[in-house]
Amino acid sequence: MSYNPFELKDFRDGERVVALVRHHWFVLFREIFWLGILFIAPFFLIPIAFGISAQGGGLPSVPPGVVIFFASLWTLMIWHLLFARWTDYYYDLWIITNWRIIDIDQIGFFNRNVATLLTLDHIQDIETHVDGIVGTILNFGSIKVQTAAAKAEFLMSEIPNPVSIEKIIREAQEEKIRVFGAKPAAHE
Repeated sequence: MSYNPFELKDFRDGERVVALVRHHWFVLFREIFWLGILFIAPFFLIPIAFGISAQGGGLPSVPPGVVIFFASLWTLMIWHLLFARWTDYYYDLWIITNWRIIDIDQIGFFNRNVATLLTLDHIQDIETHVDGIVGTILNFGSIKVQTAAAKAEFLMSEIPNPVSIEKIIREAQEEKIRVFGAKPAAHE
């Protein structure tokens, strides 16, 4: 039996996973790009600083061991931030079943919130938004779902193929109503 970190124990009879939705890869790339810039910056700045120092600039002489120590510390910090961001990207997701939408929100390394956002029969309207040239070219955007439940609406932001995800949600909603029937919130 294989390990599935997204397996939920409280599935209802007949409930099955229709889709797993993560943020678009560009969201991760955007943050990794800036971490990459921060990672390589010392490798350019340190030689420049020592070049100025060797020419009689205002920088004091620093032993190479100290430079290596701080460069290693900087590299370790960037790797930690990179791993933290990747973990957040990988474990933050929405699970769409034929019954409900579940939000898994990874907070740090060891904390995760799992919440049922809504049952599909409470959906009143779904709006998709694709903003900007990057979102249009790479086909990512957001979905806003308005409901008849206590929480009036929720947002799935920066997801790939929002129109396809909307279609999946609508098909799952139709299946739930057809197979299980629409049930009031008190019966959940």
